[in-house]
Amino acid sequence: MNPAPEARKAWKAEEARQAQILATAIDAAIQETAKQFDAPIMNALCGALITVQAAVLSSVADPHTRKELRKAMERALPRALAEAIAKGNGHCQTIVIGAPRQ
Repeated sequence: MNPAPEARKAWKAEEARQAQILATAIDAAIQETAKQFDAPIMNALCGALITVQAAVLSSVADPHTRKELRKAMERALPRALAEAIAKGNGHCQTIVIGAPRQ
């Protein structure tokens, strides 16, 4: 049985509200912590985010629910990336070891 459209809409709105609050807090923590480094390494940031993502997924005990949550996260990534690119969300410099700066 599917939930009523109003209930689903309210749930999605609350999910979006909480996601924005958490995203803002995580971004602020990343920006503040990055001040500790002369040149923050994007690979390190991505590794940390993946570690946190894995911790969240591993906290879901039911394998079926965990798999569905992982699929939902994978489906959300392309849209989130497109939205961030459209906003002109920041800029970072890529440095390849053994090559000139790009």
